[in-house]
Amino acid sequence: MLALAAGIGLWGALLLAPRPAAAPPALASGPAPGQDTAPVSNWFGGGSARLRVAVVGLIASGKQGAALLSINGGPAQAYRVGQPLAQGVTLSAVLPHGVSIDQDGIVEDVSMPSLPMPPQGFVPVAPTSGPAPIQG
Repeated sequence: MLALAAGIGLWGALLLAPRPAAAPPALASGPAPGQDTAPVSNWFGGGSARLRVAVVGLIASGKQGAALLSINGGPAQAYRVGQPLAQGVTLSAVLPHGVSIDQDGIVEDVSMPSLPMPPQGFVPVAPTSGPAPIQG
């Protein structure tokens, strides 16, 4: 009898107990308003690193231009205007003397290195002491 009364009391308490209220919403995980965390995120690789871009050749000029670029000392590859070079870095324009790179909103011009001009016309040759004798 005692076990039956304890069982009824336990089940009565469980069935008649008030239901728990809904859990409060989770806290927002973003930064506080007015707080800039960009300098700290750059310490841990949050921002894009500065690229070393070398212009190897220009294929065309204007809005539909393309250029051969070596990025961070790698092999040269062809890129079109508007094509991303890396995260946050795009080729913004191809100019007659180089390219413009947009990196995180900062546009920089990268000039093509000037190559020495090959000699034009007749190239003088150093005189020799004369033709070698033919032995026979």
